[in-house]
Amino acid sequence: MSKLLIYIGENEKFDVEAVINVITSMRGVSKARRGNFIGAIFECEYTAKGRNTIIRISPEAETITAEGLGDEALEFALELQKGTSIPLHAIDMDYSFNVALGGFSSVSDLRRAISN
Repeated sequence: MSKLLIYIGENEKFDVEAVINVITSMRGVSKARRGNFIGAIFECEYTAKGRNTIIRISPEAETITAEGLGDEALEFALELQKGTSIPLHAIDMDYSFNVALGGFSSVSDLRRAISN
């Protein structure tokens, strides 16, 4: 399954407490939990329009991952960008796109950009 990787910049890390606060305050977030999981220090579910994705913060806090490339993953990425003042970027596992999230105001705009 494809994944959407959200990051700040090369070798830059998220402020874990701040980003968890942003994520857990978002509408659609449930089952949030912290811990030492395989490949994650935090995970939750994010639901949009009846579809859900799993969100994880990597152990080194360099990436936030959304499972899949569905509208729910894209909406999560845009909502995360709205919730933080740090410019975020998104890339897929195949490196077929790399976009700055601040340039998009809708899931359909982001979908068009990553589909080209």
